Amino acid sequence: MKIYIASSARNLHGVQLLRDALTERGHHILDWTALAPPLPDHLSPEERRLALDSDERGDIFAFCSKACMEAEALIYLGPAGQDAACEVGMAYAAGVPTIGLAAPTEKPGLILNRAVRFWASDVQACLEIIDRIKKEGPPSSGRP
Repeated sequence: MKIYIASSARNLHGVQLLRDALTERGHHILDWTALAPPLPDHLSPEERRLALDSDERGDIFAFCSKACMEAEALIYLGPAGQDAACEVGMAYAAGVPTIGLAAPTEKPGLILNRAVRFWASDVQACLEIIDRIKKEGPPSSGRP
């Protein structure tokens, strides 16, 4: 399956670990992490944030928006910010099945909660949902 993982650059390591687990199961990940700019160690937290938020040519936006709508499933990995929530919304609108994996202390708001079709309690449950979608095919609609 083609899968997109919507998350924050703050969760880069977690996204890469989930990507690796899914790849080992035979899935193709539409991987935005390859587009994340390398960050020198000397940058302040504010400078790091500005560097990660820069997309002067629009390459990252073009890749991510297309991937959200063309994926066979999208996984939201929290906690994440408004960009990941927008990506979930794009996938929802395109009928892509959405799976949410909220952080232990995260309480998703009304819109994100409704746009995610399946909420997983942990990574293993998330992988099982993906396996079920792959086996049974996507639901008739990505929408609840």
